[in-house]
Amino acid sequence: MTERSEGDEATPCQTQIALSDEDIRAAMAEIPGYLDINMGDFRELYHQAFRHAMERLAGRTIAGQMMLPATWTVRGEMLLDQVVEGMAARALKGLPVVDSAQRVVGVLTETDLLRHFGVTTFTQFLHRYLADPDVLEHSLHETTVAAVMTAPAITVGVDARFSRIVERFHVRAANRLPVVDRSGVLVGVLSRKDFIHAFHLEGLL
Repeated sequence: MTERSEGDEATPCQTQIALSDEDIRAAMAEIPGYLDINMGDFRELYHQAFRHAMERLAGRTIAGQMMLPATWTVRGEMLLDQVVEGMAARALKGLPVVDSAQRVVGVLTETDLLRHFGVTTFTQFLHRYLADPDVLEHSLHETTVAAVMTAPAITVGVDARFSRIVERFHVRAANRLPVVDRSGVLVGVLSRKDFIHAFHLEGLL
């Protein structure tokens, strides 16, 4: 297991989208005719320049620049009781599952845990727990992470660029991606929220 304190680690790379002269010139070239800079022209020019800036930044920003360190990892043979306790203590909604060589073999999320108990919401889980707490507690003490986790994990390479990252996020509608090297060894975690914030894509993805 690898443990770090979440919340006081380095923050993700914040990609600032600054329009360059090249972006503006490229945008101006796409607008036909004479530019009398009224509000409508300015809006069009801005949007075109912003698009060029996005394409420029997307071509050089990689997953490794936006990821955070994995604050905690677990092994498949661990029992759910200690893992659930650790997730609650660290306010984690999901985490990578690794083997002895730190290669990612799966992910464990709140959704996986709810599915294991045959419910879809936390309210349903509470209702079931109150109805028969002994059964649920025995399950936690007897079930391994490997029996519940989602496998294989959807991962992204540390050198992956914008389009590849978007593609991986759309697989299974993942909210976080383990970031791995070429050997599949975990090097960090990239959340959908951090990725969207880095590229100022709120409301688009």
